[in-house]
Amino acid sequence: MNRKSIKLLILLLVTVQLNGQVLINLPDLNFSSPAGTTIEIPVTTENLSGLNVIAYQFVIEFDQNVILPESPYFLTTGTISGANGWSVMVNVSSENQMTVGAFGAYPLSGAGILLKLLFNLQLLNGATPLSFSSFLFNAGSPAVATISGSITNQECNTSQSILIPSGWSGISSYLIPSIPQMETMFNPIQSDLGIVYNFSNVYAPAFGIAPGSDWDTQSGYFIKVTDDVQLIICGNPNPNHAIPLEAGWNLVPVPLNNVFFMDEIMMNLDFEIVKEAVGCEVYWPTKNIQTLYFFEPGKAYLIKMNTDGSLVFQ
Repeated sequence: MNRKSIKLLILLLVTVQLNGQVLINLPDLNFSSPAGTTIEIPVTTENLSGLNVIAYQFVIEFDQNVILPESPYFLTTGTISGANGWSVMVNVSSENQMTVGAFGAYPLSGAGILLKLLFNLQLLNGATPLSFSSFLFNAGSPAVATISGSITNQECNTSQSILIPSGWSGISSYLIPSIPQMETMFNPIQSDLGIVYNFSNVYAPAFGIAPGSDWDTQSGYFIKVTDDVQLIICGNPNPNHAIPLEAGWNLVPVPLNNVFFMDEIMMNLDFEIVKEAVGCEVYWPTKNIQTLYFFEPGKAYLIKMNTDGSLVFQ
């Protein structure tokens, strides 16, 4: 970005004053691509018609260990910024940031993709948030509201689909996630996620509570969502099919993609009761009560043990 262009951009940014607010959006994108793959990140905007936008400037932040800006850094083909008489400039000299400035002889119009940014995936399994540290149209008018996004790249030769109904339920995985960080795992359903937790960890994005550790395939979880959702987990089969049990209550997963008869799996274990993590179905031999007959993959169960033991699926 040369001095003459910078001066012209600054002049345009400080000389136009308008009213209104425009929503600018960064996407949540998921890939399953090798390191070195070039990706396009669209920056989208609400309708700019009639707002006399003749310049904009923004700074986007990311983790350069996951994605790295790739020359020529942007594409204008098929975007609003590809309008006749418009120029775009990019500065990538700062770590984990890209600064973009654009100006034109005529006001921009329409809604859709403002600009496409070019990045290179650095990791096969990695994730990064995308966010604006600043965004200005003209000298700050029209005002801008921004929505952050994310990039996730993970190997997905094997996947598990977990259907989660609205409200409370219990879930588990038989795959070890290729990206076990819970913020990344649950990002596709984050808008519907209230809370997910087990006896040692909790993640509640709506309340700003970050998880203290990664997803544990050897544990079950309680979860609350506001709508029916489908969680896709990419990863590798869990080689450990034995779940250690302590005296007292245990929240257990199903570590294989099979349905198991409950009385066979619980045979020879010193336990009192098995029940759904959320629900009324139970297996309670000493009371001659059995309304729960199977361990099913994707679900979680509560087991009350009299003594320590091991739950073995095979």
